[in-house]
Amino acid sequence: MSRYVSVFFFLLLTAGLIVCVPHLQAEMKITLKDGKIIEVPVSEDEVKSIEYGDAQKTAEVLPEKAIRMQSAKYGNISFELEGELGYKHYFCNAKDALVKKCDGKNNCRIIVGNSFCGDPYPGKGKYLYVEYTCGQKLKRAKKSQTEVMVLKCP
Repeated sequence: MSRYVSVFFFLLLTAGLIVCVPHLQAEMKITLKDGKIIEVPVSEDEVKSIEYGDAQKTAEVLPEKAIRMQSAKYGNISFELEGELGYKHYFCNAKDALVKKCDGKNNCRIIVGNSFCGDPYPGKGKYLYVEYTCGQKLKRAKKSQTEVMVLKCP
């Protein structure tokens, strides 16, 4: 009988070690309004403060009714399948260049061309697709290569 009792306690102890997890930790990704992603350690037992960027620099505050670039891509789609299923996408990210040029302004005039992020689709026509906010309103614009795009935030 005592043999069965000791086996029973051994099984309980072993099951307790397997089921018991004393410390859980994970990372949570947070996307900020400007598109930057930060990883935050999340733990059951501890809370850590988060610093992002240079603490010495103060963040630029844009007026409420100003252009805030959300996304910008430049390029086109190839309608040639070339043995693959689906179409090929030839785009580059033009957001950084347009943030420098337009963020914080009420009006921004852009000549669409390869100057933003290079030529993602050489020898073919391309488009600039832009999403920006003006206050709480999301706006979209599309213009082809060599056209003038005007973004407005009245």
